[in-house]
Amino acid sequence: MKHLDWSKLRLDCGFKPPSKDVEFDFAISFAGENRELAREIAVQLGLLDAHVFFDEHFEANFLGNAWSSQFERVFGRDSRLVVPVLDKAYRDKIWPTFERECFQPRVGSGEVIPIFLDDTKFVGIPQDTIGIKFARTGDPAEEKGRITDEVVFKLIERLG
Repeated sequence: MKHLDWSKLRLDCGFKPPSKDVEFDFAISFAGENRELAREIAVQLGLLDAHVFFDEHFEANFLGNAWSSQFERVFGRDSRLVVPVLDKAYRDKIWPTFERECFQPRVGSGEVIPIFLDDTKFVGIPQDTIGIKFARTGDPAEEKGRITDEVVFKLIERLG
């Protein structure tokens, strides 16, 4: 009994590996042009009891602190999964670029689930990274239902 690899045995029996202790299930990174989409994703994830970092929900908590240090913590280590909403605006803006630099080391370990709004390429996110493709239609009511089916349910399922 003392020679058994208990960690391997637990995994072989179907138990999940112990999760790291984090503050958030999801951290959403986005450009300002996609704030409404990111907000809807955050709200819907919250309705399913996920703890989500969405910047405007935590502004009061971070008063007096630098956003840069908070983003390094949240996107770098204090979230189970990072969900960047990627498009040309995201690639071209300063803050989303900073956030991407914070979570980039996590891409290879599968802890970053990109939502692709267009075909923009990103340094540090390999083109074969499997993400969620979400085509914007411009109709908020139609998109709201699609966000649930095409994005939120997949993210919750991925979270396990």
